[in-house]
Amino acid sequence: MDWTLKIESAATVRAAIARLMLGDPPREPPLGSILLEPHQASSIEPILGALDQFGGALLCDQVGMGKTFVALAIARRFQRVLIVGPAALDTMWGEALSRAGLAAGFLSYERLSRSKYSGEAPDLLILDEAHHARNPATLRYERISRLAREARVLMLTATPVHNRRGDLAALLSIFLGSRADNLTEAELARCVIRRDRATAGIPGIPHVEPVISLDLPDDPETVSRLMSLPPPLPVRDGGSGGSLVNRGLLHQWCSSEAALRDALRRRVASAAALTASLKAGRYPSAVELRAWTYADGALQLGFPELLAPPAAHAGALLEAVVSHSTAVEKFLKSYSDASRIDEARANHLRSIRRENPEAKIVAFAQYSSTIAVLFRRIVVDGQAAMLTAGGAWVAGGRLSRKEAIDRFAPRANRIRPPTQAEAIEVLLCTDLLSEGVNLQDAGIVFHLDVPWTAARMEQRVGRIARMGSSHPRISVYQLRPPASAEAVLRIEALVERKWNVARTSVGVNSWLPSRNERNICEAVSSIPARADRLRTLLERWSTPDAPADSDRIVQAAAVSAGQTGFIAAGCIRNSPLLLTCRAGTLSIDLDAQADACVLAESPDSVAGAADFAAVCAMIERWADQSEAMESAGAAVPTPMRRKALLDRIDALVQNSPPHLRASRAPTAAIARLVAMTPHGAAVEQELAALANAPAVDDEWLGAIAALDSLPPVGQPAHCGKFQLRALLVFTT
Repeated sequence: MDWTLKIESAATVRAAIARLMLGDPPREPPLGSILLEPHQASSIEPILGALDQFGGALLCDQVGMGKTFVALAIARRFQRVLIVGPAALDTMWGEALSRAGLAAGFLSYERLSRSKYSGEAPDLLILDEAHHARNPATLRYERISRLAREARVLMLTATPVHNRRGDLAALLSIFLGSRADNLTEAELARCVIRRDRATAGIPGIPHVEPVISLDLPDDPETVSRLMSLPPPLPVRDGGSGGSLVNRGLLHQWCSSEAALRDALRRRVASAAALTASLKAGRYPSAVELRAWTYADGALQLGFPELLAPPAAHAGALLEAVVSHSTAVEKFLKSYSDASRIDEARANHLRSIRRENPEAKIVAFAQYSSTIAVLFRRIVVDGQAAMLTAGGAWVAGGRLSRKEAIDRFAPRANRIRPPTQAEAIEVLLCTDLLSEGVNLQDAGIVFHLDVPWTAARMEQRVGRIARMGSSHPRISVYQLRPPASAEAVLRIEALVERKWNVARTSVGVNSWLPSRNERNICEAVSSIPARADRLRTLLERWSTPDAPADSDRIVQAAAVSAGQTGFIAAGCIRNSPLLLTCRAGTLSIDLDAQADACVLAESPDSVAGAADFAAVCAMIERWADQSEAMESAGAAVPTPMRRKALLDRIDALVQNSPPHLRASRAPTAAIARLVAMTPHGAAVEQELAALANAPAVDDEWLGAIAALDSLPPVGQPAHCGKFQLRALLVFTT
């Protein structure tokens, strides 16, 4: 043990611990014309630390806290920056870059799904609304992983978890690879940064009131008939479909009767296309079926003989298609005049508008048909607009998307207010606007339907509950699904389950789910929230210009905590670590760290040299054990494919002829280092392919060793021995 203790006051040691764990106080200069808020500036240091330690970071602050300009503050430290996000956010990022005085490329997820990126490899890859890249089975994920191969990665999303906890691991795997499945709490807390608006004390973000649920008329007969429709014949590569199609139709009916009618018409059109193909003896796939188009109620048929391969048993397949099509057409004919429930939707909106005459309202739905039918009913009330992927409309006709948003939210978009005749007070829109758009002029959000995920509802409310709002409070209304449909689909229960998964994984906003009695605060349940609690405690200890001693000097003190133990701050390869001990149990758990910080605020005490020596010896034993575990590869589990790779490298050298063994050994050593180093998803995929590649030995070994030339995007898994910097001993 070569640590030299320097006895100080407890306040001095606490300040040293805070400085080591939090980094230097943020002194972020203006970002072009933007001056970052304190909570934005305070996230810079943790993100930079994560980029250095892990090669990436996930910033998932709650909606409306200004993640865009935090990302640009990080971006100005890099030369080549590429932003990937939804196509609808291209303009928003262009304006943000202009205000920040920076330049960066923009690539949409949609374009990346269609074609490879051919531009210059970035130093920093920013993934906005990163939850769009959470599915490892997609071509989009593979191409994003390749973009991240040689870059630092900064992900932005308030809702990284949509369906399951695996969503978070899939995102982190882009830069962490399989290591994302085995992160400790401390590591996860360092690479996932999330602050709650309440604890961050951010001015200008309104309080969101509990959701007010509104009921709709029911129609059990319609539900029964939809669930009784005969199953469709899927396209050749489309799976069995079955009851999923019926449940999908029922979900669209929960959005609006108009959405159901449009869905039924599309089913009839698809059946007609399949019928034409099967009559020609062909069975199309999903791609081939796209040769038929359906728009404006018209079906345009392609030439099935040219578009699809021959089908066996076409007669039996045709019978199934006709059965489904006939049933759907019969249902559609008898249902075409139904509108009672859609009229109830419009009446609820009118009622909200009457009760809140001064408030702007933004109403969201999943389907453009729902928006269109509601718009037709309320447009006569004046100052209403609809916005879907097909464009924007007001009573006077069509206008641009930007003009509609500006006329609805001029204050949020920093433009002159429109005339009274052009002002929009009610904006009906699809979830197209639930991401990346500022609508803070509104004071009410109205959920016209319940989507499949709580994250989507959170994004909707986040369009108006943002910095810059002039409203102290935001009201939220929700139309509940008709009772008989909810009994089948259990949408609200599903949304609540997903909400709880997200709450325990990364945290959520308090306005979800719809059952108000369950709207509990996330408190300290999620790892980022618990990390935020620890950060808040440490920030209380910070003092300006806290002195920093040399690496070999350990600042030490004692406090009268009423029990024995300690809190020790140190680092492993410049990565800070907080080690605690209570009742003889050592821990780096977040809750244990926070509880120890509370005890550390006890009054100063005096401890003898023997007490300090005993504590240091305990820390030394723990550090030796941790280093030994890392050296043995036990601290970070190695994926089986990496172990197979290491075994093949070792066998290649051991089985080489004596005259080749010496020449191969240096390359093998580099290859082993590559195999043991953490990598992102793209390099791990290359290593997995190489593990079984039937290549010539020297070429194969060289291909692995060549990956060592990649610029480092994170620290190696084996990071050396713990170095103690500050120590606070607890006495009884």
